[in-house]
Amino acid sequence: MNKSSNKLTIILLLGAMLTGGIGWFLTQDYINNQVSSYKDSFDDQRQAVQVVVAATDLKIGDVVNTKTARISQIPKAYLHKDAVVPNAYQGVLHGKQILHPLSAGEPILKIHVSHVKVDGLASLLKEGERAITIPVDSLDTLSGFLAPGDYIDLLVTVKDGERDRTVPLLQNIRILATGKDIDDGIKEKSQKRYGEITVGVSPLHATKLIHAQTVGDIAVLLRRPEDEGSLFEDYVTIDNLVDIPQDAPPEPPRRSTWGFELIRGGTRS
Repeated sequence: MNKSSNKLTIILLLGAMLTGGIGWFLTQDYINNQVSSYKDSFDDQRQAVQVVVAATDLKIGDVVNTKTARISQIPKAYLHKDAVVPNAYQGVLHGKQILHPLSAGEPILKIHVSHVKVDGLASLLKEGERAITIPVDSLDTLSGFLAPGDYIDLLVTVKDGERDRTVPLLQNIRILATGKDIDDGIKEKSQKRYGEITVGVSPLHATKLIHAQTVGDIAVLLRRPEDEGSLFEDYVTIDNLVDIPQDAPPEPPRRSTWGFELIRGGTRS
């Protein structure tokens, strides 16, 4: 083997070693960067964040205040998107009522509290709706069982000449409140009975409801909220109150099963 061949071999060997060294360095650098990035991310997720939590076990209806809530630190990795930080406590949680039971130390989320008591009855109205309150008979079998959020039908009985006619007035309307208990997910503990309900209706339906109260008697029918197909468009009077066929033939007179015959001069009578 001549000297030129040996020189070429040495050059190739040195090149391979240099290439391998560069590859090893780049690999190590990449691994170190990945480990460092993962470590930074892991440390970031472990970073403690201040949030508002329940100071004691809270039940439905409890009010969030400085006695029932406190500030605690939890790892960022376990932070819920609806968790409330101390700076937002006053506007989001303070004075609100609890909708779901919470254990002491559990974060109080935005969805855990009701905003209706603060925002008022108008916050329950859908676009274009109006709230109207109507009296209900305290002896009505439904008056004590209706609850905010229920859906009802209203029937009205009015004079039609000399006879009464019962017709559908409004159907599938939502109860916003029964008495002072509004649809906020929290039952009014102090209310045992009520004499009125508040419903959300369109302006046109509101005028019908106002007029119906002056000319007839209104009855309330409870319905399932998902039952949107059961609509009633007919009316009832004394003529169709009982389902009797109008073309039924008259019954023949029945013969008595007891009595006696009178015969006069050979002729029966």
